[in-house]
Amino acid sequence: MVSAAVRESVRSKGRPVEPSAQVDRFARLLRCRRPPGVRFIRVADRSAVTRTRVLDECKLLASGHGLPVVRGRAVKHSVPYGIFAAAFEHAMADLDSVAELGQDAILLLGGLFRSLCTQGWAREALGVSDAGHHRLHRAVRTTIEAMFGPVGVVFVFDNLHQADERSLALLDYLVRRVPRTPLLLVLAHDPSRSVPLLIDLLAEAERRSAVEQSVPVVDLPADRGRHRLTERELTVLAVLAEGLTAHAIARELGISPRTVHRHLQHLYRKLGTTDRLATVLRAKSLGLLP
Repeated sequence: MVSAAVRESVRSKGRPVEPSAQVDRFARLLRCRRPPGVRFIRVADRSAVTRTRVLDECKLLASGHGLPVVRGRAVKHSVPYGIFAAAFEHAMADLDSVAELGQDAILLLGGLFRSLCTQGWAREALGVSDAGHHRLHRAVRTTIEAMFGPVGVVFVFDNLHQADERSLALLDYLVRRVPRTPLLLVLAHDPSRSVPLLIDLLAEAERRSAVEQSVPVVDLPADRGRHRLTERELTVLAVLAEGLTAHAIARELGISPRTVHRHLQHLYRKLGTTDRLATVLRAKSLGLLP
């Protein structure tokens, strides 16, 4: 089922909702237990600048929790599945920020969507006609389940009022045919320019969210913190508290800077933080640091 952390990001009792409030709600959702299924965040604002600022912060928060993030922006007159293809192309160019398994998933799905943008590819390779595109949707959902597994993935999409029909149809399929992996959809659009397909998609997501309770936020108890962090993560945490850079930490521990960044991402996710200072302060409050 679908759980909406943001019901309406344009108006609340007739007044605009501050973008910071939207980001706070998104952060609370990230700190929740993430069971398999789709969670839906709606960012509806006529200002492209405001939407971009909110999505930038959402992407940063999700990355800080160690989640793969695939971000795209719809454009007019795009090819079929254009927003997905563009998003995965962008993600493929930034693989260093994604864990190894996430890299494999992004590469595989990037190739799939690149192919889907090619006229007649599905018929030639799979014998699937345009009328059978639901089979392609099912294949995409299955691939997402298999590749991202229990970690899940975040799709951050802007300008959905300009998205092509196939992209909207795939999003609608994912909402109605919930994947067996945590999938967080952050969908942004100009509500004054929404097309019928997008309106139906958002309405279905809202309808499904109305029958599901939000998962409560569960803070990490101090007496269980050491059991949730590995010995190496505790070591990185201790050195991090000394104010060293990632490269200095790498030299100190005899590991690569990339490995340090991976440990930092795990610490952010487990401690529910998004930066180094907050991580150190959080660890001290939990008794993990003196």
